[in-house]
Amino acid sequence: MNKWLDMLLAQYNYLLRDRNDSYDQAKSPRLGNYCDLRSKGEACPLTCSVSKSHSVGYPWKKSQKNPRRNAYEAQSSNLPILKKERPWYKTINSTVLQQTLRQLDVAFSKFFKKETGHPKPKRRSRFRSFKYTPGQVKLDGNRIYLPGIGWMRFHDSRPIPSGFTLKSVTVRRKARGWFVSLQIEDKSVPALPVKNKNEISPDHVKGCDLGIKKLVSISNGEIIQNPANDKVFKRQARRLKLRQRSASRKKKGSRNRKKSFSKVASLHDRIANSRSAYHWKTAKVLTDGTDALIFEDLNIRGMKSRCKPKKNESGGYNPNGQSAKRALNRAISDAAWGELIQKIEVVAAKSGIPVIKVNPRHTSQRCPKCHHVSAENRKKEKFVCTNCGHYNDADVNGAVNIKMRGLKELGIDPTQLPLVRGEVTPMELTAT
Repeated sequence: MNKWLDMLLAQYNYLLRDRNDSYDQAKSPRLGNYCDLRSKGEACPLTCSVSKSHSVGYPWKKSQKNPRRNAYEAQSSNLPILKKERPWYKTINSTVLQQTLRQLDVAFSKFFKKETGHPKPKRRSRFRSFKYTPGQVKLDGNRIYLPGIGWMRFHDSRPIPSGFTLKSVTVRRKARGWFVSLQIEDKSVPALPVKNKNEISPDHVKGCDLGIKKLVSISNGEIIQNPANDKVFKRQARRLKLRQRSASRKKKGSRNRKKSFSKVASLHDRIANSRSAYHWKTAKVLTDGTDALIFEDLNIRGMKSRCKPKKNESGGYNPNGQSAKRALNRAISDAAWGELIQKIEVVAAKSGIPVIKVNPRHTSQRCPKCHHVSAENRKKEKFVCTNCGHYNDADVNGAVNIKMRGLKELGIDPTQLPLVRGEVTPMELTAT
């Protein structure tokens, strides 16, 4: 299976480069010719001039009204030629090869819809899985049949409920071994529609302010603590630091160094699993008894960017605070706000709960009572308005402002809502 991943990675990056080159040729022809030398080697001049998104594969279908193939279909038609030119690709199941092409096609589709950035070449450390379509994989108790690999034993951690069928099967390599993920569906269960304005009660809308010490501060005064402050997580962080120090001191290229970094990767995996489990519990707590959830539209990547260098008159550089900001960047990464919001959106979608993101500007400095905005209103973890004297926990106050902005986007008047004053109710979740 490791060999499969290496070959699929090479094929993915090769077809990605083919698409990028074809798009570049369409935008700027070179020396009067539409195609460059590499594209001419892959396709004839007529095919090359017609195909603006690829040069690998044949662009025409046979005996159809719309004979033109898209990039995925054309590159998929080249797979039989690939297996003849490179016989070692015959060992990979054909569906797995096609799903790798589908993965690339989905990446470009999201890019054209402006949902994600431009697809980039994958590294070996970031390409760890392959997928099967339904109808090929067989299950027999704690045994699973993977086409091209055979029967294998696995830990059946959760039985498939009656009425559900397999939708896809993903085999993934992690630090602690190989894992298989089964995606199931029951078409008889209808998807709940998202609640509209008339179905949303303002009292059951939660504004959520994400933080580091307090993972989530809710507009009703409740607080969910960050698991990084828990004893279990601190113990894991200490153990990780010791293992990384020990591994870095091993001789480069030695087996002991390889074993040490394997232990580091295994501990990273355990920490990530614990964080993920805590996030799922947090998502369940936030969605219970809720009609809508409102978050800030944070630019997390910008928040973790490096400080600008400060030059002095002698040509050197003055301290710019990057050493102190390094700890903040690490804390933001450990909190994993982006992953938390993704999990909340998944859980909320199952209940038809809308998740809204609002502009975060001045949410921590604005008074929700008199709407006065000033940096002096917030003093560390306390909020005291310098205009009207309204006070509250600073993070809860920010969550109240987030809720008000979300209600305006929903078309609901927030002026009739009571304000949360003074008292804060902490919520404890146990991380496992």
